[in-house]
Amino acid sequence: MTDELKKLVANKQEIPHNEDLGNNYYPSGWKPNVEYNSKTKVGEVTAVVRKKDTTFDNILESNGFDPNEFEVAQDTVRYSTWQTQLKGGEVADLYAYKFQVRKINPHHDAYYKELLKEIKNKKPLKDKKIKGSNAFLYLMADWQIGKKDFGTLNTVNLIKESVEKSKERIKNLNKTGYPIDEIYIVGLGDLIENCFGFFPQQPFNIEINKSEQSHLTRRMILEIVDNFLPYANKIYLAGVPGNHGENRSGKGDVVTSRLDNEDTNCIQIVGEIMAESERFKKVKTTVPDSHHLALDIKGIRCGFTHGHMGTGAGDPWGKIERLWKGQMFGWKPLGNCEILYSGHYHHLRTVQQAGRTWFQAPSLDASHEFEERTGYGTNRGVLTMTINKNGWDNLKIL
Repeated sequence: MTDELKKLVANKQEIPHNEDLGNNYYPSGWKPNVEYNSKTKVGEVTAVVRKKDTTFDNILESNGFDPNEFEVAQDTVRYSTWQTQLKGGEVADLYAYKFQVRKINPHHDAYYKELLKEIKNKKPLKDKKIKGSNAFLYLMADWQIGKKDFGTLNTVNLIKESVEKSKERIKNLNKTGYPIDEIYIVGLGDLIENCFGFFPQQPFNIEINKSEQSHLTRRMILEIVDNFLPYANKIYLAGVPGNHGENRSGKGDVVTSRLDNEDTNCIQIVGEIMAESERFKKVKTTVPDSHHLALDIKGIRCGFTHGHMGTGAGDPWGKIERLWKGQMFGWKPLGNCEILYSGHYHHLRTVQQAGRTWFQAPSLDASHEFEERTGYGTNRGVLTMTINKNGWDNLKIL
């Protein structure tokens, strides 16, 4: 009999009864049991043991949970102890524990170990000191991996092409008076398309599921970093959350924190994977506890935000201007920046005002519906430039 058929013919048992109420060995409510929901990444364990266990590692392991991957949720445990008579008349003390179990990092899906294995097989690079005074900035903006309009494979090919062009660009900059010694790879959000909750036909308009979108995004970020390794003394990987990375139940309905976001989760996981390999020792990863990120690049304060936190009517610059002014008025880190980078609106835009510059990065995405409604398309590409103590220079879309 199949499991599906067993469910169809099983008796209704919605109230604790019979052995659930306990017996001579287990008091009521303490019968050993293990449940786990692979979708929510949360389960429940009821364990009865002969010895006290305050670490719970043995209990987790004996019930099929690797202590390196799973933990007791919220450090909350129900506990009970009693005596029982074993065969032969021996009286024994038993200890029971009941707690929820959850993945230490629920975003480490089945693909995590696959990428980790690949990285551990890569050999370290020889140390080579590069002389330079310029940082090369490579912005990952609005890939929206998984969307049909432009096509996932086309997007992947664009990313690969941009990396090859960036390496050639760095070589040329080194020859023409802008030697590069640092590289900043910064995500501006919406790296995945997601599957639901952003526009009505979205489920029809995707070609890979969310796990596959995230895995492919992490793979591409890792490929970008790996390709840049020989071209700088230090490489920095960072990023901010976008709206498409949110977990939604409907249009605009976010079911967790907006910072529980797949854009930054992908960067975080790539950082964790790279930390396991000597090859990536020159790479530092930063994921902010905020929608915005401020970094000091060669003495220049640079701010990064997706752009969806801007409010009010008007064109994109009006919304970003209000956002930036508010950050200045509130003495927030973004308000102290000389340069601000954003995505979200898919088109290259630049505004300079009183010593400050705003760059809106173009996307790698396409939207046939948007083009039908407005007539506007976008020239897809990756925004790159150099930054040194004098500010930004050498802007190039690759």
